[in-house]
Amino acid sequence: MPYHLDNHMRNYYLEGSSGVFLTPSVKLNADTGICEMVGESYLENTADFYDPILDWIEEYVQEVRRPLIFNIKLTYFNTSSSKSILDIMLGLRKFQTEGGQVTINWYYPDDDLDLLAEAEDFSEDCHIPFNMIAYKLDY
Repeated sequence: MPYHLDNHMRNYYLEGSSGVFLTPSVKLNADTGICEMVGESYLENTADFYDPILDWIEEYVQEVRRPLIFNIKLTYFNTSSSKSILDIMLGLRKFQTEGGQVTINWYYPDDDLDLLAEAEDFSEDCHIPFNMIAYKLDY
């Protein structure tokens, strides 16, 4: 179990990157239950990036079981990232169906109706209502 330190679940943090491929910043806080993904996700091999996040959520669900707030502020994600994001949402749904409390806040640029539609599709596919929160992009 890579996330334990003295029987305490570790937080997970990964700084976003840019270049040929883009990865979002990820902060998963085991103490507060507040998690966030911010930025863009344009990856070819999404498993390397998203599997540790899925593992962390699974461990949180099994070990901590406190309310989980997931804030997502992705301005872009490609098709392969979309599958991994759905896997995360389905993991959160599983936690919820087992009695866990899950809140998903999906932030989207107020002028990006395509991104809003994607978020609505995720919400529908995983059967969790999302809080859709519009914001103005700083150009």
